[in-house]
Amino acid sequence: MKFYRITKRKHRESAFTGQGASLYPGRWNHRHHRAVYLTESVSLAQLEILVHLREEDGLADYVLFEVDISEDKIQLLHDEDYPDNWAKEPATSSTRDIGTEFMNRHTALGLRVRSSVVHQEYNLLLNPMHADAASVIENATETTVRFDPRLERS
Repeated sequence: MKFYRITKRKHRESAFTGQGASLYPGRWNHRHHRAVYLTESVSLAQLEILVHLREEDGLADYVLFEVDISEDKIQLLHDEDYPDNWAKEPATSSTRDIGTEFMNRHTALGLRVRSSVVHQEYNLLLNPMHADAASVIENATETTVRFDPRLERS
C-alpha cells in the first residue's frame, strides 16, 4: 500500500523520526511518544497540512514523501473501536490512549485510522520504533509538492 507524508523542507531529515509528534502530540499519540502520521492520498496529506497551517507558515517549501508498506504490516482500527469523540477538536486523551498503546505494543508497523478531516479516508500512524520501520523509511521517495495558490489563507 502507498502512503504519503508532507513536511516542511527544513524538516525533511527528521520526517520519519516521530520527534515532531513527540513534542506536539497529534490525535493518536501522547506527548513524549514518537509517531509518524501518513495518509493514503496526496490530496488528503495536503488537507491535513491545511487544517494545521498557521498563517505565518504559508504553503511554500514543502516536500512529499511516498512510502510503500505491505498490508500485512498494518493493523486496522475497526469502527467499533473508535471512541464517540474520536474526531473532536482538539484531540482527546481517548484517541491518544489508543494510538500510544498501539505504539507501545510493537505488534504492527502502522495503525490505519480514519482521518478526522475526511472521515471516509484513512491516515496511517507509523511506529518509527518498530523493527520494520527502518527498511520502509530507507525506501521512501521524496519530491517537491505544490499547493495550489488558491488554497493560501488570506
